[in-house]
Amino acid sequence: MTFNDKVLKKLDQKIMADYLDKSTGGSSVSDDGRYPAYCRLASENNFLFSHFRRNEIYNLILEHMSKEQGSEYLEELTKSDNFGDLCSRLNEYLKNDTVGKPRVYDYEIGGRTVSVSPTTLRYIKVLDDLKKLFPMEDIKSVAEIGVGYGGQCRIIFADYKIDKYSLIDLPEALGLTKRFLKKLIDIGNVQFIDGTAMDGENISDHDLVISNYAYSELARVIQQGYWDKVVSKASHGYFTWNLESERKLDGFTVDEFTNMLKSIGRDVRVLEERPLTAPGNCLIVW
Repeated sequence: MTFNDKVLKKLDQKIMADYLDKSTGGSSVSDDGRYPAYCRLASENNFLFSHFRRNEIYNLILEHMSKEQGSEYLEELTKSDNFGDLCSRLNEYLKNDTVGKPRVYDYEIGGRTVSVSPTTLRYIKVLDDLKKLFPMEDIKSVAEIGVGYGGQCRIIFADYKIDKYSLIDLPEALGLTKRFLKKLIDIGNVQFIDGTAMDGENISDHDLVISNYAYSELARVIQQGYWDKVVSKASHGYFTWNLESERKLDGFTVDEFTNMLKSIGRDVRVLEERPLTAPGNCLIVW
């Protein structure tokens, strides 16, 4: 950790401690509720927002990938038939890293040294998957479950005109997402949907639903609610799946989820996650 990072950490802890009315200086980053509390504060506080992507609380959930993990995503990208086109669009994708002061590393991409965050490389890899798996020129509405700070959404908007993009997450996270996206795109076509209050939402159908790990980390009862409201209504889907909910929260298994999709006529496939980030992970698409 650099000296500057240490200073930022101390200042962040002080602001969070004052916000939560604690006297500990925010030394514990794993307390329940600290992530949404930080998201809310970072969406409102200019200083915290300026570097939210390297905050220790935020990094428990997002922006914790190493340089080596970024290299693994880059290696997969170099194997793609789209790699040349992706390189030509790289400067556009790199705009993601102009907000929130992420940790960036130097990588050799397309014959030049590029400073980019590993997370942005992962978002580009997902974009490449979407290009290969779906008729993206015909996709006009997208729903994303578990949206981080909106980085994937921004990368998709970089290459495609989406008429409606529905972001579904905790309300505190959505506040931070909205502030991030407003720095980079016109959010007129973006809907921000509180995932904790979906019973009152009349959510329309979408051409594509995306979830990078988030859906497979929800409790079964919440997964069912998302299934009823969003997933079952989407013509296509791209879900990066892990075993967190199955192991800890009685969540759907891969077999259960894929059988649910088959029962409503979806042509579902289970693919390898590349690169594989944890044993048992996979990609579920339809």
